[in-house]
Amino acid sequence: MPRTIFVMDDDPLALESLKGYLEGAGYVVVAAGSAREALDQARKVDGDVALLDMKMPDLDGFQVAAMLRQLQPSIRVIMFTGYASLESEARAAQLGFYEFLPKSNWYDLLLPTIERVLGEPEHPLPKQRPAGLEQTAAQYVREGKWELAALALEQAARIAEFTHDWGQATALYSQAFEHMHRAQGLSAEACRIRELAECAQRIAAEAAGTSA
Repeated sequence: MPRTIFVMDDDPLALESLKGYLEGAGYVVVAAGSAREALDQARKVDGDVALLDMKMPDLDGFQVAAMLRQLQPSIRVIMFTGYASLESEARAAQLGFYEFLPKSNWYDLLLPTIERVLGEPEHPLPKQRPAGLEQTAAQYVREGKWELAALALEQAARIAEFTHDWGQATALYSQAFEHMHRAQGLSAEACRIRELAECAQRIAAEAAGTSA
């Protein structure tokens, strides 16, 4: 029997794209363009997985997830966002969501994630990531979450800047750029990180020249 996926996204084009993609993979899709519509549908149809856009104009994905779980306690929640951050993923983990997926490379991650949640529902997001940002980034890389890996390395680079370790900052920003580029192509965000890497490299070169 086909499994049912709830999909909530306020972008009509994204919603239609996700619906067609998941239906093509054999799932029954219940699509909603608003939080109210998602909750109304959840009162009528039982779902196996909920794919929820985090940033919505009425209620955000976290609020919808809480209400949805009251209606369907066994539903497994995947938070899906174009506004990924380490803090939001940590919040999703603490709330017991199954997964937190950046939209940047959803095409690679979505179906394997849904297959995994349906096959192994007892394994949600890690409650705690490694203490070190570089170790956290390496874990994200293993999970294919390039955007989150880039964000972790950017934070590590800023710490290196604070301690005036400009060589390390340059290396970390450069790695962050490579991951963001893989996730988003030459987006504004990727270019911003590349500029930070180039700036850190210039300061490192100036510092090396001064000390010589």
